[in-house]
Amino acid sequence: MKLKRILAALMALALAAGLLVLPTGAASSGSAFVDIQDPQVAEAAELLRLLGVVEGTGGGSFRPNNTLTRAEFCKMVVDVMGKGDLEPAQRGRTIFLDVGPKHWARGYVNLASSLTTSGELAQTSSTQNSEEKPTAAADRIIMGVGNGNFEPDRPISYGEAVAILTRILGYTTGDIAPGSTWYDGYLAVGATTGLTDGINRTGGSSLTRAEAARLFENLIFAKGKGEDTCYLVSKLGGTLTDDVVLLALKNDAGTGSSTVTVASAGGTNSPKTERLDLSSQLLGVRGQMVQDKSGKFLTLRPNEGDTIRRITINGKVDANYVTANGEQITIAPDTVVWKSGEATTFEKVWSYLYNGTPLTLCYGPSGKLDYVYISAASQASDEVLVARTKPDGTHNPFITLVDRGDYKLYKNGVPATVADLRQYDVATYDAGSGILSVSDLRLTGYYENATPNSSAPTTVTMLGQEFTVLPGAIEDLKGFRPGQQMTLLFTSDGRVAGALDPEVARSTTVGVVEECSDGTAKVKPLLRFWNSKGEEVVFQGKTGLGPTESAKLVGQLVTVSSNKDRMYLSRLSSGSSVSGTLNVAQRTLNGVALAENVRMFERVGTSEPKEITFEQLTRDTVPGTKIVYAGRDYAGKYSILVFDDVTGDQYTYGYSIFKGAEAVDPGSMSYSNAHLSVENGGGTLSVVCGGTFQNRTVMGIAPSVETLDGEHKLAGYVTLQQANGVVRGGYDPETHTLQVGEERFPISQDVWCYNRSTGYWFEGKTGYERFEQARAYSEQMRVYYDKSPREGGKIRMVVVD
Repeated sequence: MKLKRILAALMALALAAGLLVLPTGAASSGSAFVDIQDPQVAEAAELLRLLGVVEGTGGGSFRPNNTLTRAEFCKMVVDVMGKGDLEPAQRGRTIFLDVGPKHWARGYVNLASSLTTSGELAQTSSTQNSEEKPTAAADRIIMGVGNGNFEPDRPISYGEAVAILTRILGYTTGDIAPGSTWYDGYLAVGATTGLTDGINRTGGSSLTRAEAARLFENLIFAKGKGEDTCYLVSKLGGTLTDDVVLLALKNDAGTGSSTVTVASAGGTNSPKTERLDLSSQLLGVRGQMVQDKSGKFLTLRPNEGDTIRRITINGKVDANYVTANGEQITIAPDTVVWKSGEATTFEKVWSYLYNGTPLTLCYGPSGKLDYVYISAASQASDEVLVARTKPDGTHNPFITLVDRGDYKLYKNGVPATVADLRQYDVATYDAGSGILSVSDLRLTGYYENATPNSSAPTTVTMLGQEFTVLPGAIEDLKGFRPGQQMTLLFTSDGRVAGALDPEVARSTTVGVVEECSDGTAKVKPLLRFWNSKGEEVVFQGKTGLGPTESAKLVGQLVTVSSNKDRMYLSRLSSGSSVSGTLNVAQRTLNGVALAENVRMFERVGTSEPKEITFEQLTRDTVPGTKIVYAGRDYAGKYSILVFDDVTGDQYTYGYSIFKGAEAVDPGSMSYSNAHLSVENGGGTLSVVCGGTFQNRTVMGIAPSVETLDGEHKLAGYVTLQQANGVVRGGYDPETHTLQVGEERFPISQDVWCYNRSTGYWFEGKTGYERFEQARAYSEQMRVYYDKSPREGGKIRMVVVD
């Protein structure tokens, strides 16, 4: 596991992909030395500084390209061996003629030449007891050059340096094979122990300070002769902890202390550190945590088997992917996401990721994405500001957050300008990427509770949900008491940044009614967000509605608010708020532009609305009568659209299975419910239905949010149309379309394909894969579609013989 090689590989990969902008300056390199640009050298020098091996050359400089003298190398040797406290006692004697009383390194040279490969002081004729012999010169760490001299001010050669460090690892002259030059055997041992990894020098060439730093770093992690652990552990008392993710570095200016936040199998913890900064190449990376003998964090050594990819979102984000540089990168909903020092999942954070958000993706040895890291700089709670006054359109009210001139501004996840800012917007700033993210998310309701109290709450409860309160919102909340109505202002990730009187600003939160009975209701917002416990928000409360009114609301879209006595649900009637036509190609509705980050949902009758993409809208236009709801953003653009069955993708297609109502007990008046099911290669979906249906009909069904006896009811169904003798040659793999008679149909991404002769459903992760198998099996196919292509129809099922 070699840090410098791994870091170099990470940077090379990132640069090749065009996804990583390397920061400049020592701070971003993670080193206290201002003149080191090479991150590998910077990390080595910082490690040695923390261990007390190097101090620099003054003024925060390291001078990495300067040569290193033999005397300077002696001092580093003494310090890396932890013997610095013995140095003063060595200043009063003369061992080498050219290291006299006035030489600054006399004590270090004398001590280094007196230390042995065992790490102890050599036995001399004056120190030995009667049973011990003087230590042989071959067992000394450092020796002179002959004639009683040491040549302290001569640049040390690479071969000399490797030989000395090899002896520190416990190797004596007897362990070194002879070669054409005296140092060949030492270089060979250095290669096998890892001492010389990453350095390509000849033995007689001089050594730079940068190369010396890397040699000593290699020494620290090399195993000594006969040792099972590396030098740091066996000789310096340090520790190594595997599979740790480095999350953040926090510097406390008040106390002058620093800590890092790390995560491991045992949870998160925050060891102290004397580091002033961390390389951007280490944050979010998994590897081996290195600590000194007192438990202070030194560095992290990345896992060799991991592949780290750093991206910046600059396109659509969905529940299963993000977009960077035009590439859709798949992220499973249950993928671990490290955010604010805690583990959550992609499912819970994807809807809050905006364009410009920097992400670190860690792929394990198998190539699987193991976790995602969100820059800690974008999570700092003290970097939040509310626009208390009305912006004038020319001056940024959040400018005090920004620490650089080239910042980027995003509002609700899309690029914005100062002219887009409004009063009571909330901004967070990511200093690492220079991104100012603005949100206008608001919620109006009854103030139910505060923890620990209403004078200084850390959480507040509204509509049955508990939300985290940021410090800057406490002053606002002091003006309210539980039992009153208020409007909460949220950051883009769902934290409360402020509170207002509802007469000043209100929300128009839209959700779908999941349950409504016995005078209570549950409403799931269309735009997902999360409470203080990391749970997806579902509003709940008393409605005061009777059984008939409650039953009519289940599955309906509503705006939601509350007061002391009840939760108000205002139903959005189909088409009532929408006029005109949606032009899919132009991205306009009745001539008004759609927002760049427009969110689109589709339902069938009383089914749960599901988010869809423009790729699913294969029709050219959608009439206003098929648009249940259209919500506008701060700029008047449509930012939320809810359709009523326009893509056909919300049905589950397959062969029908009908089972009518039956008596539960002969002679009784009790009957079981009638059920309609469809069966395909993915299994069977069954719902409670009314009426009568034929078996083995190719159809699609959609389940309602509403239930009966714990089972979902039928929200809608469609019987598919059939076309026989469709030839496989009519398929265009580029557009995934198939010629059927005079029309060309899109193939559904979820198409199911069946072999009637064998009774086998073709398998594949996508419908396109299944269709390719069916197409290869037979020259002609029987295809089933829901409606014409111009109405958004697609091929939903294929049968071959």
